[in-house]
Formats: sequence, structure tokens, C-alpha cells
Amino acid sequence: MDFISELAELAMATRLKRLSERLSGDVNKVYKELNLNFEAKWYLVLELLTRHKTLSIVDIADELKLTHPAIVQFVDQMLKAKLITASKDSKDGRKRLVSLSANGKKLLIQLAPVLVILKAENQRWLSEADANLLTIMGQLEKALDERSLYQRLKEQL
Repeated sequence: MDFISELAELAMATRLKRLSERLSGDVNKVYKELNLNFEAKWYLVLELLTRHKTLSIVDIADELKLTHPAIVQFVDQMLKAKLITASKDSKDGRKRLVSLSANGKKLLIQLAPVLVILKAENQRWLSEADANLLTIMGQLEKALDERSLYQRLKEQL
């Protein structure tokens, strides 16, 4: 057993992050081998923009429940990769609106068959576990929405 696994509940966030990095790393290797200029961490933004056409960074952060700085980082990286375009909101010059570029739309078409395989392989991999990880994650997220870990700790300290 490795050190992080040995720490069990005390290293839970690290263990989840390690699993996430492992999965993203493997997917990124596939994208690289297929000569796709894309990173797994950008997928959610790309998918949101496909569905909503144009969104502000704040809207993306709210929709994904990720931090504003994380979304700014993703957007900056995706702009550099020419997958999205950005413009100032005509009503509020402080807001940056982003949408898919022609390159982003083209990439989505190239990604489509990979995403079908990725989804199927994730389903197979998840079925190897004794419990449904996605259901458990949903339950845990709901429990934290009702009472954060911060609140739980403060009540005990």
C-alpha cells in the first residue's frame, strides 16, 4: 500500500486529485498521439460553448462550479491554442465573452469519435468497481452542498 492510500480519510482530496491527474494524463497522451492540439481539462469549457454559443467567464465558472481563476487559466490556454475567441461585453466592458472559434468547431468534429470511445471505456472501467462511483460522487457532492467540510470541521473544533 502506498503512503497516500495508507492515510485513508486524511489524504482523500489528494487521492482524488491523483486519480484525476492519472485519468487526464492518459487522455492527454491519446490526444497527443492523434496530433490533436487539445487537453482534457479544456473539454468542459468546449462542451459548454457548444451548447451556449457565447458565455462570460463568470457564467462558465458558475456552470462548472470551478473557480474564476481556473476558468481564466483555461480560457487563456484555449485562446493561445486558437480554440476560442474572446471579446468584451458591450454592456459591461469588464466582462470577457468567449465562444468557439472555427478551429474549436473543427477540433470538436475530430474529437467526436475519441469521445465516444472515452465514454465507453470509462463506463467499462467504472463497472469494474463494487459500487457506482458516479452515484457516490453525486451523493458526496450533495452532502457537501448541504454542509461543507469547513462547516463540519468548525462544528467540531
